[in-house]
Amino acid sequence: MSRRVALCTHFSVEHFRGGEKWVADVANRLAADGVDVDVYALPYAPGGERRVDARDVLDDGVGYTEGWRHDVSGYDTAYVMYTPGMGLCFSISSGTRTIAGIHSWAFITDKLFESHYGVAPTAAKLCYRLVGANELRRYDVVHAVSRVFDSPHPETTYVPNFVDTTRFRPGRAPLHEEFTVLVTAAHIREKGWDVVQQVADRLPADVRLATTGECSHPHIDALGFLDEDELADAYAAAHLVLHPTRVDTDSMVINEALASGTPVISSPLPTHVRTDEAAMHANSASEIVDRITDLAEEFRTDRARYDARCALARQHGRNRDAELVYRRLRRLLFPDWIPDSADATDPTEPTTVTGVTTDTGDAAPDTPTHALGNGDGQTSHEGTTTQ
Repeated sequence: MSRRVALCTHFSVEHFRGGEKWVADVANRLAADGVDVDVYALPYAPGGERRVDARDVLDDGVGYTEGWRHDVSGYDTAYVMYTPGMGLCFSISSGTRTIAGIHSWAFITDKLFESHYGVAPTAAKLCYRLVGANELRRYDVVHAVSRVFDSPHPETTYVPNFVDTTRFRPGRAPLHEEFTVLVTAAHIREKGWDVVQQVADRLPADVRLATTGECSHPHIDALGFLDEDELADAYAAAHLVLHPTRVDTDSMVINEALASGTPVISSPLPTHVRTDEAAMHANSASEIVDRITDLAEEFRTDRARYDARCALARQHGRNRDAELVYRRLRRLLFPDWIPDSADATDPTEPTTVTGVTTDTGDAAPDTPTHALGNGDGQTSHEGTTTQ
């Protein structure tokens, strides 16, 4: 049976940050499964930043159209990356199953005004508070990537982001000789770039700080734009990932780092639910510097303990394996999709309680996982052998 799906996003795929990467990845996987997929996007990229050509990241079988108005009729399912007013831009026929995707911090935070947010996100938060509940109820289902989202819709499914654990894995690139801290988020205040620069000014000389993209800071090495394979190499080669963001839902930075067997220091947001030896929190630049200094010393003097952190990181990352999580997302888009044998035995199958489906792929907030084996035969960050 032929299936058709429209993926509708309020940012151009060519912006190619977290949400846009998610759309491209889902579209390509659906197309590989024989689904007729079209991506419809608004011609908007924050800051005018278009990092890729859409045709370079979408498979040939995936249609792509940008415009301010789209007629999305005749599809079995329309998945809409939700922001208030999306119904004005996408006309969807009555026979189409509609899903609103909640991927933005703007609809999770309790704060209306946050100094690091610009006019557009603040306006979106205000509009959501005024009309969001009514708008979301017009969709058949709401999908959220974070359980922290308090949904007003009676049919809400929580399925997290997924990561390709065959690409993002330990050992695909040798560790840098110098203890290296990697930053991969956008260079904006929302993502804690000001904190990163404060950290760079205070780190000891034997610790290297590197970032993706361009950077003129004298104590930060700029790696330039990295494609997905180069990004995976960078994660595997780093000793630590720093992500002091002020806004996040289900962070792909954290997911990809952990899948690569690389420990993470992040900000203590309610959406950053993991807190243990592999996924650490810090509240300030000075606390981050202290943690980095301690971890660099641990790497030099207690390698076994550091390697245990890396093994635990990989274990966390495998909970978000694309082959597991994507199948659940596919069944959300097409409830009549017949599960294969792997689906039937999936230990991370979501559970449904009173109309709300909850993904079980992660430990509960603030519940550390203490088993340190990585479960896949790969030893995180031990040696320099690529696989």
